[in-house]
Amino acid sequence: MLTNTITLEGAISAVAEARPDQEVLVCGSQRLTNRELIRRIHSLAAGLARAGVRKGDKVVALLPPGAELASLFFGVVQLGAVIVPLNPDIRERALLDVLEDSQPVALVASHSVGDEITRQVPGLRHVFRTEDGNDGRLLEAIMAPGPTEPPPGDVDAGDLCALLYTSGTTGKPKATMHTHRGLIAPVAATLKIREQWARPSSLRMVMEAAKAVARYRSRVLRTIGKPQTIMSTTGWHTITGLHVMLQGLLMGDRLVAMTRFHPAEALSLVERERVTILVAVPTAYEALLALPDVASHDLSSLLVCASGGAACPPALAREIRRTFGCALYNGFGMTEAAGGISVSSMADSDEQQDQTVGRVMPGIDARIVDGDRRNLPAGETGELAVRGEGVMLGYYKAPELTARVKDNEGWLYTGDLARIDAKGYLHIMGRTKDVIIRGGQNIYPAEIERLLVEHPKIEEAAVVGVPSAVGGESVWAFVRLAGNAGMTVEEVLDYCRGRLEIYKIPSQVRFVEELPRAETGKTQKFKLREEALKEMGGGIR
Repeated sequence: MLTNTITLEGAISAVAEARPDQEVLVCGSQRLTNRELIRRIHSLAAGLARAGVRKGDKVVALLPPGAELASLFFGVVQLGAVIVPLNPDIRERALLDVLEDSQPVALVASHSVGDEITRQVPGLRHVFRTEDGNDGRLLEAIMAPGPTEPPPGDVDAGDLCALLYTSGTTGKPKATMHTHRGLIAPVAATLKIREQWARPSSLRMVMEAAKAVARYRSRVLRTIGKPQTIMSTTGWHTITGLHVMLQGLLMGDRLVAMTRFHPAEALSLVERERVTILVAVPTAYEALLALPDVASHDLSSLLVCASGGAACPPALAREIRRTFGCALYNGFGMTEAAGGISVSSMADSDEQQDQTVGRVMPGIDARIVDGDRRNLPAGETGELAVRGEGVMLGYYKAPELTARVKDNEGWLYTGDLARIDAKGYLHIMGRTKDVIIRGGQNIYPAEIERLLVEHPKIEEAAVVGVPSAVGGESVWAFVRLAGNAGMTVEEVLDYCRGRLEIYKIPSQVRFVEELPRAETGKTQKFKLREEALKEMGGGIR
């Protein structure tokens, strides 16, 4: 049972004790049971302790998903130390920034890290390199030899255990501080949702379970109340990937991990491992759906396709459901909240799965506020604020920045524009900084973007505001066309004219081959604004 007093090591040890011989992690050729995984974790923790890693010390991980990273993650936090997971492909300049910011005592990497980098971090005493970054083995020099007991440690659920760097959609990444309790909270919420489906305790849940069975029939009946096979396709240094890793290992399930996403391999794994829950970012789903042989794979095991990390366009959501024949869990979360904030459900209608990010998850309070942080009535658009145990302690070494987004009552002001409808469904409308003011009218880019991608020739769109000489800001639409489709600027504008109020119609349309993205898949709109301003010669129009 996941509670707010248990540590991460306590949680995974409880799973290992309850189900020691259940297969828990599959990655490449490696298959581990709970018993084997916990033995690795304890051995690694003992080895790190022997190397002098103590409570509060930072340990940076430059590792792909797999047994190495899972063992290191839990081994570090078992000691009361702090894990700092990073993209193993991080550029040297960005790596040095993080190392200087976090001041780790140890770094574990799947590849060589140059001395010119590490010698600039005075407190970095140990640099470990794994034997082979692809086969999931841990460097023997780290692990304590022979059978080991977990090292004694004075670790509390409220202790800092992770620094998670944001993906940087608006500029330089920031480190968010998380506790054991905070990282477990979204997993506990997911477990509670699952238990409600397995043992409905209210008439509403009974009715929703009946809806799900009616829609997805045997897929639901085969899997409900049983351990799931969850497939992770994203890096575990992102909050989406880390949340999936924790779910797979702490909920009594089986986790299938990919060290690096490859569409064809992903479909083969779904078929071979009988995956029931597939988690991917929207761009990964686009790659899967583009495979010419997608229909030839047996995907009947899938109960849920979960999308997170970035907004999932409605047209893509519909195509996911149609192709994979299962429910779409359209989720919304953020690094500052340790992952999931809301998610759709199997019982939700097609429109609710396509147009919303579901209802707020158990244990989370949510409200919509105006610019003065006063509550707005249901249905109105404003900034989303959330509160719960998953909310970060704050930004590392940045108390002033923390104070801007988190108040004394624990409310996190997300910077996301949203509304909650009469049935409690959350609609994300964009970012507060993305609001375009034109002629005194507020324009929400997400509304225009949703309309544009409904056009059969348009695959993706991003809308930004750019300073204008008349009326505040002009609306720029950056459009990526589908396949070999051809379209003119006038066609785009004609399409918008019949469907949008005059003040919302784009002033400028630009066709692009790709949109700039953070590694999570989110569009980096600040780069699009920079492109627009550069084209304007730094002026306004």
